[in-house]
Amino acid sequence: MKAKTKASLAIAAFLTVCLIPSVGMFLLPEGEAAANQTLAQPPRLFLEDGSFNSGVLDEVTDYVADHFAFRQEMITASAALDAAVFQVSDQEDVLLGREGWLFYRETVDDYLRTNPLSERQLFGAARTLALLQEYAADRGARLYVTVAPNKASLYPEYLPQVGKPLGDRSDVERLIPRLEEQGVAYIDLFSPFQEREEVLYYRTDSHWNVRGAALAHDAIISALGKDDQEPFFSGPWHAGESHLGDLYEMLYPTGTRTEEDAAFDRAFAFSYARDIRSPEDQFIQTENPDRSGNLLMFRDSFGNLLHSFLADAYGQAAFSRAMPYQMSLLDQTGADTVILEIVERNLDWWATRAPIFPAPERTLTGEPPQGEAGAELAADDDGQLAGYVRIEGRLTGPVDDDSPIYLRLGEHLFEASPVGEAGEGVPFTLYVPAEFATDEAEVLYQYDGGLLRAARTVRP
Repeated sequence: MKAKTKASLAIAAFLTVCLIPSVGMFLLPEGEAAANQTLAQPPRLFLEDGSFNSGVLDEVTDYVADHFAFRQEMITASAALDAAVFQVSDQEDVLLGREGWLFYRETVDDYLRTNPLSERQLFGAARTLALLQEYAADRGARLYVTVAPNKASLYPEYLPQVGKPLGDRSDVERLIPRLEEQGVAYIDLFSPFQEREEVLYYRTDSHWNVRGAALAHDAIISALGKDDQEPFFSGPWHAGESHLGDLYEMLYPTGTRTEEDAAFDRAFAFSYARDIRSPEDQFIQTENPDRSGNLLMFRDSFGNLLHSFLADAYGQAAFSRAMPYQMSLLDQTGADTVILEIVERNLDWWATRAPIFPAPERTLTGEPPQGEAGAELAADDDGQLAGYVRIEGRLTGPVDDDSPIYLRLGEHLFEASPVGEAGEGVPFTLYVPAEFATDEAEVLYQYDGGLLRAARTVRP
């Protein structure tokens, strides 16, 4: 064969290989997104208002990059090669650990304590949770909070070489005394896990396994004093369905390596009040005629396994993934017990994402002197709470780290949730009756232990 012919065949073969991903995109079934991945939507030539979409070429580029044929297989092969040869992860959110363990990269900051919450944020979170506890108590319900440990906090020996923690205490350990000061009922999940030699989290996933969920259930039920529910963890169990880890799937989209999991011999007796698509559903309701009590739980992905155990412990249960917390669900469900569960890596949400509930009204004796801090307010009828307006504010100037914040509207005084997005000054958020939202406003706060009025209150 002549050299020229060989070269032509080589070029043709090369071009064919290059065309396979793009041509295959139109001929082969579209692959699903892996784990938490979000794929680009199809490009639009025209926008909703009928105008030409000037960004259509960028959308085409993004769409092709996310949807070309064999994309997931190529990503998996590349990630496996980099992990085996260079010991690095192709996914920025996934960290390669020892002995095949995988970790969420963001949890390393929690472990190393490189970006701790401020004292003001810790107080804000604790005080806001106390306000929610007060709200629940006014409706005849008990409220408890709990934190699911990061995998890195429980099994640091499987982390790669990341260094030693900078501080003596984690954010959770720093928050607990604040909760005690505010009288908030906290359920400790760290100690039960730390006391067990058995590994209770998946090696290739960010969550606890079935046995871990059972242990969390037992700790919660014990703290609630619910004596009619037997513990699960110490009961007989057998091999259950194998599990494909979320971190593994993010790193190796077409990988098939699974982990063994457990199933308890004791069957669940609850049923779903309405069909669910998966444990990831935003709202789940269950019922169990053999049990008593009514539970409302605000949970995150750690509730995917945990919710079944708790559903079995209550006559009625509702599990919500709403964030911020929509406390009107308490009125809708009539729950007598409320649990707020959050994973350690998202602890800052309690300090930045204000829950949706009416701000409690307070009384004031005397007139506080004027301080130096100034306040800015912004009102928004966001429709999250019927008949109420959301007011967000920020105090700038000298304010105590443990100061509650009040907003006076005309003759009415409301206590705000002292939380909000991080930034300059001290944030606060509250929902007030719409009829008071436009009244003359003044912010009150504490400095050096004394209650003061803001020097000025600016409203747009």
